[in-house]
Amino acid sequence: MMNSTLFVKVLGIGLAIFALAATGTAAAAQAAASNDVASRLVYVERLLTESSAAKRVEASGKPEAVRMKAEAQAHFDEAKALADSGDNEAAEGELREAIRLMTAAARAANGDSKVSQKQTDDYGSRKESVAALAKAHDRIATEKGMKDMNTVLQQKVAADLAASDALLAAGNGDEARARLDATYESVKMSLEGLRGGDTLVRELNFETPQDEYYYELDRNDTHRMLVEVLLAEKMQASPMSKTADGFIATAGELRVQAEQAAGKKQFEEAIRLLEESTKEFIRAIRSAGVYIPG
Repeated sequence: MMNSTLFVKVLGIGLAIFALAATGTAAAAQAAASNDVASRLVYVERLLTESSAAKRVEASGKPEAVRMKAEAQAHFDEAKALADSGDNEAAEGELREAIRLMTAAARAANGDSKVSQKQTDDYGSRKESVAALAKAHDRIATEKGMKDMNTVLQQKVAADLAASDALLAAGNGDEARARLDATYESVKMSLEGLRGGDTLVRELNFETPQDEYYYELDRNDTHRMLVEVLLAEKMQASPMSKTADGFIATAGELRVQAEQAAGKKQFEEAIRLLEESTKEFIRAIRSAGVYIPG
């Protein structure tokens, strides 16, 4: 147990990511941003010209839908010009606006939606799961010093969700869900990939044991959320459910004990109990066949 310092062991940083994190140069960061904007430009161009949403807007002939699509195209053109001038941040803003307008255009063109309420509800639940996974990925990758890789993934997730939303708005419920499921699997695989290879140590400094306690409390919440998201489907009628349930129950008991210790200002003991609780959550997830770093 450490009083004011927490060492997080990092497993699985690829050589390219490690080199980028190690140098931390402005040039490397700029290159990463430029590459990401370039990929986003390709995606948005396809959304505006080749997607089923774009075709639906054109076929509808509805003035409002056509107008918003034209506005989306104008924002896309501005994004290209900004990217060419090196202003990637402004380009990202224009791309976000282009996606927003295209989604609205698809919704206007669709009129009476052919998407059932159940499809909409299921889509919303799945989207919440994607958001939860992306949040967990952000936290774990940041702990492991993999900020640049995480930034690329988060931006890709944002683009994929926008594309899925546009498909749903256009009335393509099945296609929207399929794309959303692909995004879910992509984030899950990336989360599992934060392991293997060289081991690095990243030092996190806390001014007081109480600060470290709150850090571990939030970390425990993240892993509890991962249990809910990753195991929801796997636990149904699964022979592994009893094993996972045991780990989850133990994690919950340890969490209660940690909170009780913190209530008595015994923060070092509370930290130890939270760490053990988080380990139990990780064991539960791994027992269901999903490897996450821990």
